[in-house]
Amino acid sequence: MMSLIMKLKKLGVEIGQYMQEKPIDTFFILFISLLIVIMASLYARVDFDEAHWEQFKNEHNCKIRFTNTGTQRASWICDDGKTYFRWRQQR
Repeated sequence: MMSLIMKLKKLGVEIGQYMQEKPIDTFFILFISLLIVIMASLYARVDFDEAHWEQFKNEHNCKIRFTNTGTQRASWICDDGKTYFRWRQQR
């Protein structure tokens, strides 16, 4: 246990020295890491919402809206009287 604590302290010191020696590199590493986390969370959220949308669409009898010329619009009309916009459903 003590060995692990000593290794973590040493790693912390090394990271601190790197951040002082190369602040711009540290900024870019943190920025890219943040972008990766944001993109992963957005992707996970879309997949999560997709499963709930299928259930909601069936429960509320949602139908895709069409224009006067018969082409699809990027919206769904449901029996609750609201219009929902679902870009992934328009493929």
